[in-house]
This record gives sequence, structure tokens and C-alpha cells, in this order.
Amino acid sequence: MTYTNPTDRLLQILVALGQAPDPVSAKELSFNLGQPLSSTYRHLKTLLRWGLAEEQAGTGRYLPGPTCLQLAKKFDREGLLVTLAKPELRRLAELSLESVALMVPGNGQVICIELIDSPQPLRCCYQKGLAQPLLRGASAKTLLAFMTEDECRSLLVRQGVEGRDLEDLEAELRQVRQQGHAVSLGEIDDGVWGVSAPVVDGKGRLQGAISLMAPALRVQARADWLVRWTRECAGRISARLG
Repeated sequence: MTYTNPTDRLLQILVALGQAPDPVSAKELSFNLGQPLSSTYRHLKTLLRWGLAEEQAGTGRYLPGPTCLQLAKKFDREGLLVTLAKPELRRLAELSLESVALMVPGNGQVICIELIDSPQPLRCCYQKGLAQPLLRGASAKTLLAFMTEDECRSLLVRQGVEGRDLEDLEAELRQVRQQGHAVSLGEIDDGVWGVSAPVVDGKGRLQGAISLMAPALRVQARADWLVRWTRECAGRISARLG
């Protein structure tokens, strides 16, 4: 997405730094984000001044700065949704022996904001802070299904979904909403089965989703139980949100 507002461009750079697997140069940011190089340098200077970015040992490559860590710790400690979800995520992980996560939508993506890993040696590799396009997989489809209809369609159109593909996906999302959860198999990673259920507040507004991920070969006889436990976990968190 291309932004013209200076504030949007600055925040776009900050988000890109957080999502990049390695430090990136100003030229790479400029090219990837469709921003003029001059404004990219200007925004980087602002982020450097505020400690939201830092240069990697004089290499001309940038990564998130120490202030980002302060914000992350504050979010972990005081975020209401995370605080309410943590004990329920642990309970679900102990019951299922699988990896469970709290997922939220943001900037057209699914973002993992809390994660409890499976204790088993063979498990799904995921990590807190990881973001995926808000399009495929149980988490994405649950979040899309429980957004407002206008918000959902706008996000899909911005991601290039149109015509018959849009109609088919919207029909699938209506089914997800009707049944109260989404299940996926290998939509993002081969051999990974997932189930996701929505977390909503007392007014029915979407707050996030609880997702359970497991190697498909371990799910066969337990799928119904895993779906049930995940839905119950999401329901308890929703009830506590009021």
C-alpha cells in the first residue's frame, strides 16, 4: 500500500523494520515501500532520534531500536487482552499438548501477540511477533469472518482478491462465522493442521482469535476434541472481556 501522509510513511518504515528478518538499508526500504529515498532517510533520522530505530554498527542498515523493546514490555505487562488470555492459553496448551497462540489483525496482517509452545519434540514452529498476510489459514479466516462485512471486503480487495475468487472466499467466511471456528490443513505450511476461534467482547466486537497448531499426523483421532477445546478457550476469554 502506498501512503502520501508523512506520518503514515514514518510508521510504515517502523513496521517494516519490525517485520524484516534482517537489518535493511534505506534504499531497500525506499524500494519496498514505494517511498522517495530522501523522505525515507528523513523518517529514519526521526526514528533514530527517538530510539525507535538504530543503525547496525555503521553498516548503513537499520533495525528496531531500544525504545521498541520498552513498548513491547509495556504491551506484554499491561495489555488487557494478553493478560486475560495468558492463563487460558497455558490451560489449552497443557490440555492439548500442542502450540497455541493469541492472534490479532493489524495493517492487513495476522499478528501473533502471545504464544505457548507445545512441550512435544515434534511441534509447529511459530514465534511471538510473527505476522502473516490476512488471507490464508485458520487464524486469518476466523479474523476475517468475524470482522464487519465492510471491513472484511475492504481488506480482501486491497490484497488483490476480486471477481469469482472474492465471491468464493466470502462464501467460505460466511460458513466460518456460522460454525464459529475455522480449520485449515497445509494452507500456510505443509503438514500443519490448525483451528482458530474468535475472541469477542460483550458488544460482539472482534478482539482477536485463539489458534491451535499441530502436526497433521498427530491430529487424526483428536480433531474434534482440539476444535472443542479451542472454542471453549476463546469463549472463556470472551466472557472475561465483558
